[in-house]
Amino acid sequence: MTDVQSCQGCFFKRCPDRVLKVFAYFILITALYITCFVTTTLSKPGGPIFSLFVLVLLALVAGLLLKIVRIPPMLGMLLVGIALSNIPKVKEWTSLDAKISSDLKTISLMIILMKGGLSLDIMDIKRVGFAVIRLAFLPCFVEATVFAIMSVLLLKLPWIWAFLLGFVIAAVTPAIIVPCLDELKKRKFKIEENNITTMLISASSFDDVVAISAYMVCLSSAFSSDKPLYLQIIQGPLEILIGIALGTLLGIVLWVIPPANSDKVDSRIRSALILVLGLCSVFGMSHLNFNGSGPLSVIVMSLTAIKGWGEDQLVTDVVDKLWILGEPLLFGLVGRDIQFEFITLEILWKTLIVIFVALFFRLGAAFAAVSWTSLTVKEKIFVSFSWIPKATVQAAIGSYALAVAVEKDADEIVVEYSRTIVTVAVLIILISAPLGSILMYFTAPLLLERIDTGHCQLAEGEEEEEDEQVNEENV
Repeated sequence: MTDVQSCQGCFFKRCPDRVLKVFAYFILITALYITCFVTTTLSKPGGPIFSLFVLVLLALVAGLLLKIVRIPPMLGMLLVGIALSNIPKVKEWTSLDAKISSDLKTISLMIILMKGGLSLDIMDIKRVGFAVIRLAFLPCFVEATVFAIMSVLLLKLPWIWAFLLGFVIAAVTPAIIVPCLDELKKRKFKIEENNITTMLISASSFDDVVAISAYMVCLSSAFSSDKPLYLQIIQGPLEILIGIALGTLLGIVLWVIPPANSDKVDSRIRSALILVLGLCSVFGMSHLNFNGSGPLSVIVMSLTAIKGWGEDQLVTDVVDKLWILGEPLLFGLVGRDIQFEFITLEILWKTLIVIFVALFFRLGAAFAAVSWTSLTVKEKIFVSFSWIPKATVQAAIGSYALAVAVEKDADEIVVEYSRTIVTVAVLIILISAPLGSILMYFTAPLLLERIDTGHCQLAEGEEEEEDEQVNEENV
């Protein structure tokens, strides 16, 4: 082996896997753009392909840089989208049609909902007990209600739009909780022996389903105000029933088509089928004016299908890989919806008051939800702090009302309400994601016990952590 080959091998061994993965996606995106650039004028500056290329590429890089310093990467992706839509000359070069942006956000929404449905484990919920149900329901409905009341008083939203906003904000995000728990586990904190990990992961997934379902009910009512009163009353529950029925039916169909065997080809076909059926459900139900049924059917279909298949890791891996591109696309596009010209100082400070008051009540509700468990008081406080971070659901459904308003060519006042929801959703992400991560990391030594593995093993673990930090600094 030559010296050059030896140096190359040494470099790739020391380089973290996530850096190499992002570099691979960078090459893929760049190659696709170059191909489009030489074949179509849509890739020129100002065209949609150029705009998407710049958005996804910069969002990936920003997310990677923040992840290296252990800040939630979606914050960087959001800031990239905000910058691209508010810097005058850059905004002109990276303009994007509203319909294209709306459809791409809907596709990203479908991916994250499918990812959540495939990861939801009913057996974990049964094993941990009723505490998961309390933790999923109580903080969600308490925060949504407080947020709705404050939004009516300060933001002057109608009640139905206030509750719509409340359930957007009420969902917690596993995308921040899970990495934090993994890091605390490496640092030898006792979070598995007392079922904190299982409780938080299971409840966060279930919490998202609850918040999204309630959101879809409010969404249906908000866009059916021109219908008779009795239709407005039954519209929300009807869409939930349609979504559950459609998702269950499609999930059962996926049990038997294709026939179950050990061939990997079947898993690839399953992946293609579940993705295509998910897209058909979301766009098809929207076309039939059942906007809430489509996203809910995707969750139910994924949950039903994975229970029939057992553990089909390949399907989950395919959806996870799609999310690697879907995440910067979704957060970047949501960031683009923030227009500084529509945000006044009065709206900003009122929104911040609403957010912090609602978070205060959420902390109390989360503590109450785990009060009837074997956890210590300090561990209950840690669980409450873990219930602060918000990101993926807010990005996924926060802009969905605006997408529906654009598609339906709604009145200006409806578009204004939708923009308010997007603005508040982005602000809650920018505030709660780093705040929740910081509280989980820095209060863990005060609130959680460490596993007693002996002085030698702890010393070795500390040396390994120091080596990892040195490697990351070198990269």
